[in-house]
Amino acid sequence: MPFLPLNRDLERLCRQASLMCVMSLSLLATGCMSLKQYVDPTLPKVTVADLKQPEARQSVQLFFEYQTKGATNAKATEEVRPMLLTTLKKANMFSDVVMAPASADRKLFITINNFPITKDVASKGVLTGLTLGLAGAMVTDGFQLNATYDVPGQTEVKHSYQHALHSTIGNADGPANLTPVAKGEAMPQIVDGMVLNLLNDMSRAGELN
Repeated sequence: MPFLPLNRDLERLCRQASLMCVMSLSLLATGCMSLKQYVDPTLPKVTVADLKQPEARQSVQLFFEYQTKGATNAKATEEVRPMLLTTLKKANMFSDVVMAPASADRKLFITINNFPITKDVASKGVLTGLTLGLAGAMVTDGFQLNATYDVPGQTEVKHSYQHALHSTIGNADGPANLTPVAKGEAMPQIVDGMVLNLLNDMSRAGELN
């Protein structure tokens, strides 16, 4: 099962499990409808204030693709691209961030691949439904950002970062010491975390000058 941004497939799975409850037990599994998301804390926390500003800001052309288990996901690309642009612009590390058909000498290629970490998600969702949400389940999505920075006459710069998102359905505990994020905030936080780590490493290595 593909894992899409904001765990929409997870929400659909929950609804399907609820329908099974109605058909089998003539009772709606209201507990199953509860979805909470937790952003994994493993990736170092970087803020805009932590970034080392370049000596001179340059314009950059962004090329972005979102993938689901390594395959291009065009719809998700369109949904996630504004989140990526928001982070790049608030970081203020470039004089401008442009998209095709515009052009700039410096090119930044970014892919984000979303892949399942938790196995056998479907059976976990069905179990939650049949137990009226009492069993609950937690699943984890993985995200890998790969970036290439290309400046004419210089060696390409490459960086890679991984992040994770934990989601609970029904009566399941989330990761210890983590607070669920507000609805719609999970994916922007995932993107923000990976991109700010990228910019921090590039700036401190002098790769943006």
